[in-house]
Amino acid sequence: MHGKLAVFGLAALMSMAALAAPQRPELVRFNRDIRPILSDNCFACHGPDKNKRSANLRLDQPNRAVVAGDILASELVSRINKPSDDALQMPPSTSHKKLTAEQKRLLMRWIGEGGKYEGHWSFGPLAPTRGGSIDGLIAARLTKEKLAPVPLADKRTLIRRVSLDVTGLPPKPERVAAFVADSRPDAYAKLVDELLASPHYGERMAVPWLDAVRYADTVGYHGDQNMNAWAYRDWVIEAFNANMPFDRFTKEQLAGDLLSNPTPSQLTATCFNRLNMVTREGGAQPKEYLHKYATDRVRTVGMAWMGLTTGCAECHDHKFDPLTQRDFYSLAAYFADVKQWGVYADYGYTPNPDLRGVNNDYPFFPEITVESKYLKQRIAQLQGQIEKLAAPLSISQSWLGAMNSYYQANPDGWESDEKVVVTGAKATDVVRTLSPQQRAIASVRLELFPMEGSLFRKGVRSETVMLNLAVMGKDGKLKNLAVRHAAASAFEPTYRNSFALLGVQRGWKLVGSQATVPQAAVYRLEKPVTLTDGETLRATLPSCDLASFQLSTSPLVPRNPDGLTLPDKALTPRDYLLATADDAEAFTKAKALEAEITSYRGGQTPVMVTEKAKTPLTMRIVPRGNWQDETAPVANPATPGFLPKPTQGTRLELANWLMDKSNPLTSRVFINRLWKHFFGVGLSPSIEDLGAQGEPPTYPELLDTLAADFQRDWNVKRAVKQLVLSEAYRRSSVMSAAQKLKDPQNKLWASQNPRRLEAEFVRDNALAIAGLLNPSVGGPPAMPYQPEGYYAPLQFPDRSYVADKSDSQWRRGVYMHWQRTFLHPMLASFDAPNRDEPSCTRTLANTPQQALTLLNDPEFVEAARVFAGTLKAKIDDAKLTEIYQRALARAPKPQEQKSLLAFLTKVRAEYASRPDDAKKLLAIGNSPVPMGDANELASWAMVCRVVLNLHETITRY
Repeated sequence: MHGKLAVFGLAALMSMAALAAPQRPELVRFNRDIRPILSDNCFACHGPDKNKRSANLRLDQPNRAVVAGDILASELVSRINKPSDDALQMPPSTSHKKLTAEQKRLLMRWIGEGGKYEGHWSFGPLAPTRGGSIDGLIAARLTKEKLAPVPLADKRTLIRRVSLDVTGLPPKPERVAAFVADSRPDAYAKLVDELLASPHYGERMAVPWLDAVRYADTVGYHGDQNMNAWAYRDWVIEAFNANMPFDRFTKEQLAGDLLSNPTPSQLTATCFNRLNMVTREGGAQPKEYLHKYATDRVRTVGMAWMGLTTGCAECHDHKFDPLTQRDFYSLAAYFADVKQWGVYADYGYTPNPDLRGVNNDYPFFPEITVESKYLKQRIAQLQGQIEKLAAPLSISQSWLGAMNSYYQANPDGWESDEKVVVTGAKATDVVRTLSPQQRAIASVRLELFPMEGSLFRKGVRSETVMLNLAVMGKDGKLKNLAVRHAAASAFEPTYRNSFALLGVQRGWKLVGSQATVPQAAVYRLEKPVTLTDGETLRATLPSCDLASFQLSTSPLVPRNPDGLTLPDKALTPRDYLLATADDAEAFTKAKALEAEITSYRGGQTPVMVTEKAKTPLTMRIVPRGNWQDETAPVANPATPGFLPKPTQGTRLELANWLMDKSNPLTSRVFINRLWKHFFGVGLSPSIEDLGAQGEPPTYPELLDTLAADFQRDWNVKRAVKQLVLSEAYRRSSVMSAAQKLKDPQNKLWASQNPRRLEAEFVRDNALAIAGLLNPSVGGPPAMPYQPEGYYAPLQFPDRSYVADKSDSQWRRGVYMHWQRTFLHPMLASFDAPNRDEPSCTRTLANTPQQALTLLNDPEFVEAARVFAGTLKAKIDDAKLTEIYQRALARAPKPQEQKSLLAFLTKVRAEYASRPDDAKKLLAIGNSPVPMGDANELASWAMVCRVVLNLHETITRY
């Protein structure tokens, strides 16, 4: 009976398929129509993975179950139409998969039309349309589908859209007004050129790339300690701003160290290879983590450049794509030469001679030191601020006279004690009592001299010099002197949470290789002192093992806070301020500025880089990812054989292969992501998977045309400009009624797509609207406000979060400190990834947490009250219009005006009855409390809070 029913059902389906054929003249395509069905329902058992393949049958290529042109003779048709209780039904009930009637009809129709197989669309050669353009190809498809495109967006919407897309920042009202008034035909093109030339373009473009390469400021595993990587982030931003060709962009990251005479910039780029999560956990197995690091790099390269889920092949051949396990470990073998350690510390049970003495506070070597434009510029700004602080001071003429006399007696600015020679075979406390003629002291110098070829006495060497300073009164009582900073000519750094401690005030650890040459250190007192009659300066060197030293004092300090050289005789108000602290308030501010200058280390920063290991790791094709298997076959560097021009060799060969024009993946992947960036959804919506499980592009010919054009010169800015100048990009994001019915997901691009701003740009947008944003490009991680105690669970080492007190607080979101295990709450609330894995898509959720963040996060409250304090209009209606123009590039609608003015009346009354609440609101954040009526300012701040919280404000239309 079942057999008769099956035959009847099959005949009925065939008849329906035949009847349907005239209504659909277009042939069924394997890639477009059939592969997704087979991939989802059949490839797990009948796909590329030979280890899981059943009946030695592959349905991803021509096979015995499909007889081209003969539906009845095809076993595939017979099996999919078996009754549900038949053991031969496919897919089997145990798979929990079930074909729909429409899917069965498609399969049969495809077989009847010839059952032609196609290679997977993304693996085949590019097939550009000759003379094709974005608007031409889309227009042709829309005409065929009988769907009209929506009109172009109005100019206000367009300038806000393109500004947010290209720079991540909203346009200023005056720029909006100028663009709206500009009737020239090339006004929009000029606007685009202006945005592409902005330094903020690189910041916007960097964010998706940093997601893809899992950039973070911490290592992720266990203690999640800091790592020195921000110079790489700046390299990415600069590369986009300089329009570095994408092929060079790729080669420098993967193999900058293998280039001929690599520059510091090219070495910085190789930090890419070091961005994987690493550990220094006690008890961790080094080989296990070396395996984790290797597989992480394959997943990252596979995601960032190839757009494939390569991680599936770590334990077995890929079930859906032709990527074998050998391919996976052959890709990993390219990185076997990267100098690294499984556990970045030296433990007795896992001894590591290369890291002797390294503990949880150390950086993650190897590193180099590079120059930072941001730090150099910041130092110059801060030096200027100190000069400005001191400029109004009137220098005491008596002080100038005293200094002239002092310089005549001490030409180098130092009054020196006698040279001391220390004797004895044991370390001992050495005490010196100084009574300098110049009783004012602002700094102390300690010089070390070698004797018999060494700074240390024979048989005595602790390598760390301590200096304690105190004023000793007539009565012999001591008053300790604090030192705010001590700089030395050379010293071994000591570390705290991966960062070298500043200066040597906590201990001067001498460089062993320089223990044969004279050394010097200058100690800046916390505050200058003047010795009174009978007082002396007492200097103690505890447990001293030095051979010879000399102490000197000076009433002055070096102009460079981290320098050793005193100013010349042409003294300035700044020298006077820092030498005398004559203006206590200005002196305190100057010290804070000096401390920040010192923290910038002369404009230099360490960055992790790639170095070649002396002995590359042996990469094995381990069964089921079992890193302990030492018998598995060895994998040598090689690219997957299913893609064109398989290559072997070094990381540089891998980079060249990725960028070879015969390789279709890299350009397709990048263009698809650019399309997503500027249209909200990719031409293939499966941004992270262009393999068999991914969704094919709606316009394959458009994707290939753009990808082939991109390969011409790998010019990213040209590709961006091509997209944003198109009519498709400039269309309204309001769908027509016909489009909603026929293409509700907008896969045909008859309109634009609105989308919520990503986490960093929600914050940037609010700060920019309020006028708070610090536009500086580059620099170390910024530390915005964060809940107290948020880092309490972090250990090895313990640490606390210290928010920035300067204008660094308001730097852009791309610079926010990225703690992998404790992502900043604002970033987490708006769906930013932890970056423990490569990611090329972000969830864009809409949750109550987001509204609460916008209303209550100190940064957004501060933005609202600063926004209110900068409004220039005098009357309520005009103020509200100004708010809307700044936030949304448009005027408020009548209903919005009415609603917000009613709200304003309400909060005015509330603050009139509770004036202390108004003052509390205006005190939130670091920015100065504005002058004026506190109740009125707080009332308008509440209105600004509402506008900053609008869905429209955090959405790009």
